[in-house]
This record gives sequence, C-alpha cells and structure tokens, in this order.
Amino acid sequence: MDLLIFICGLFMLAAVAWGFSKSRHPYITAAKSAVSGLSSLLLINLVSSATGCYIAINGCTVFIATVLSLPGVFALLVMKIIFNY
Repeated sequence: MDLLIFICGLFMLAAVAWGFSKSRHPYITAAKSAVSGLSSLLLINLVSSATGCYIAINGCTVFIATVLSLPGVFALLVMKIIFNY
C-alpha cells in the first residue's frame, strides 16, 4: 500500500512539474498554486470543529499542499475520510 501511494505521489509530482513548465510564467503560477494549496489546508483545519475532519499540519502535509495544491489537499482529505490515514 505504501509503495502504491509513493508511486501515485511521484506521478502527480511529475504531472505538476510538466504543467508548470508549459505555463508562460512558471514561477508565478507555482507561487499561486502553493498559496491556494496552503490556504485550503488552513481552511480545512479552521472548519474542523464543525466538520470533524482535521488534517495534521506536518512537513509531509505542507509539502503536499504546496506542491500539489488543491488536488493534493483533496487527496489528503479523501485519505483521511476513507482510510482514516
């Protein structure tokens, strides 16, 4: 199971890098993506008292939210809800 998650993470990281390289302004696009991912992670944790779903803030989750942005945070949320990971 850990190997499958690792392979999926590498695939998503490669897809993000390829997408940023195709952008006209890759650094600005990457910065906007990082801000939106971190903001969504913060928002999920702010409403955790109402929803009951909390994603721990650690190096791994911050990295996923920064690099993969909204799809990464959504994947964290799905893993938390379905797998209680």
